[in-house]
Amino acid sequence: GCGETPYLKLITQLFGDRIMIANATGCSSIYGGNLPTTPCGKNEFGRGPAWANSLFEDNAEFGLGMKLGLTKKQKFAVHLLQTLEPLIGNEIVPAIINNTEDTGILKKEKFAPIDALHKISYGRAYHEDAPSLNPLPQYLRAPGVGIYGGDGWAYDIR
Repeated sequence: GCGETPYLKLITQLFGDRIMIANATGCSSIYGGNLPTTPCGKNEFGRGPAWANSLFEDNAEFGLGMKLGLTKKQKFAVHLLQTLEPLIGNEIVPAIINNTEDTGILKKEKFAPIDALHKISYGRAYHEDAPSLNPLPQYLRAPGVGIYGGDGWAYDIR
């Protein structure tokens, strides 16, 4: 049988607002990618997991690439945030960077300054890098990547 679907459910319940799922083709792709429905929901803030499927059984490499890309975007977003701190405000930047998100309460507290950052208008571009930060606030939280595969991917079937 397909044993990874209960794990997928649990992981999305625990980390669904900040996880990207790299999936291999198999049982879990039928479970996770049977459009137009999806088992991945969103929370009360409209945030939920992102799911992608590799047609080949290379989802470890696929997931690693996703994680490397997310980490690069996060570092770039933090760098821009620190560069623009005088324009953004001295309270918002440390609140975003120093939040460890150890508990659910801290996760919700971390969204408040990021949401405030979304509301700050960069239209007047006080700094040449200001427009570059507009699409990046979502990367200021520590993103996770879940790599899922079935028994074929794990070489259990020969």
